[in-house]
Amino acid sequence: MTLLGKSFTVIIFLLSLSFMVLALAVNASHRNWRDVVLGPSGYKEKIEAISRENEQLEDAKQRAQAALSREQVARRTALASLQTQLDQLQEELQLRISSVQKLEGELSNLAQVDKIRAEELQTLTDTTANLRDQVRKEQQDRDALFAQTLVLQDKLNEARGVRLQFETRNQNLQKELTRFREIADHMGIDPKAPLDGAPPERNGNVLVINRTKGLAEVSIGMDDGIRPGHELEVTRKSRYIGRLKVLKATPNRAVGEIMKDYSEGFILEGDRVDTSID
Repeated sequence: MTLLGKSFTVIIFLLSLSFMVLALAVNASHRNWRDVVLGPSGYKEKIEAISRENEQLEDAKQRAQAALSREQVARRTALASLQTQLDQLQEELQLRISSVQKLEGELSNLAQVDKIRAEELQTLTDTTANLRDQVRKEQQDRDALFAQTLVLQDKLNEARGVRLQFETRNQNLQKELTRFREIADHMGIDPKAPLDGAPPERNGNVLVINRTKGLAEVSIGMDDGIRPGHELEVTRKSRYIGRLKVLKATPNRAVGEIMKDYSEGFILEGDRVDTSID
């Protein structure tokens, strides 16, 4: 036997052993595939159950997808609505912000106006207080003037009474003067002839009045023949006012006492003075 034949013999022997082992393994693991497939709890029943479950799952999937689609549509609608509401709210917010800014501006203006009004009110208050003080002062002045008016009215009434007395006396003196002139004319006496110690006919004006002391300074003096003791008649526009009695004389001035018994008015500066009147 050749080497090749021996090799094939060994190979065949090994293959025979392999097929025998395989046959023993197949026989040991042999099953009835029909019962496995078609029998109770077989593969067919499991496949059918799986198919039914798969169909149910597919149906559930389709329903879930439909529900999801509807929910997505609803969510898109709700989102669009919310977006619209958001846009409206943003517009409203902008309007509110503009309104608030406008109100803030108006508030600032009102604050300025209020400040100005407060300053004006304070000014008016001060003015009112000043006016009240002025009114109070005016009332006091008016009351004082009223009281002074009453005093002056009393003095005026008194002066009217004194004037009436002087007018009566003046009338009597006029009558006496007329009578004396008639007697002088009858006896041939010249009234203008100077008497012993009597001043010559002179005239001047009142220069200064001192009512406190009852004195008056005149513009005629010793150079005009005026001496202490002489009497001077005071007139104003031909109206008899009163009489002065010379107390002191200088060359061109004289000071006389106002004789109250002959007063028919207030002697004023500028009144005429004469040594005698016709």
